[in-house]
Amino acid sequence: MTYKLDKEGIIITEEKLAAQIYNKGRTGTPLEKGQLLLRKEEALYCDYRNDIDLSEDTINKFKKDNLTHIVYRDLKERGLMVKVDEHGLRLYDRKKSSKGQSSAVILAKNFKYEIDFNDIFTELERGLERRIQIAIIDIEEDVVYYITKIVEWPETKLKKDGNIIINDPEVKELIDKGYQINSGLKFGTHYRIYNYESKHAPWLIHIVKDGITWLDITRMVRVGHGVNKTIVLAYKKRWISLEWIKP
Repeated sequence: MTYKLDKEGIIITEEKLAAQIYNKGRTGTPLEKGQLLLRKEEALYCDYRNDIDLSEDTINKFKKDNLTHIVYRDLKERGLMVKVDEHGLRLYDRKKSSKGQSSAVILAKNFKYEIDFNDIFTELERGLERRIQIAIIDIEEDVVYYITKIVEWPETKLKKDGNIIINDPEVKELIDKGYQINSGLKFGTHYRIYNYESKHAPWLIHIVKDGITWLDITRMVRVGHGVNKTIVLAYKKRWISLEWIKP
């Protein structure tokens, strides 16, 4: 047998095979004696690519409650450098070494799942330079990617023709800071937001609560992208933006 099971995945014990797999896209983590650690996502991808032959039981075990293997496969098939560690998926720029800091952290989500905002804010508030990308997976295992950021609203001043008629405590912060707020109904959101300089609203604001799903969000972002506006979610007086991205 060319591999043995490990708590993190499998270990390729055949030195020649280990070298072949690692040299093909830097897949896995080299170990002593020429062996190679493949975490579950990496092992599933190597089986998909016919580099190794996992048993059906092992495949089912590795796939159980594991969405990241779908995203890992998708990114590798796009020719990108992606690594798996104890924290999840890390995406690297093509021109940089995978031994340095990653350019993005990938959070894998099922489109039917309710959004766990605490999970997102925890990663965002670490304040790292790398991007935070959300990977949304559908029933056909296709993946859509979004960049998410914490939004901070600097002071501005009301447009000369501005006329605030909205009295919503959820957006009071923006009104107090001088932003013009109008209905976003025609875009399927709560509000559209202008600053002093903007002729057209750069942002669409949607007030969200616990229970909203990723499918709901994909609809909003699709509309926002189509009209060149950034979707901003307001959740318990915190703000995050979501923009579609091609990895």
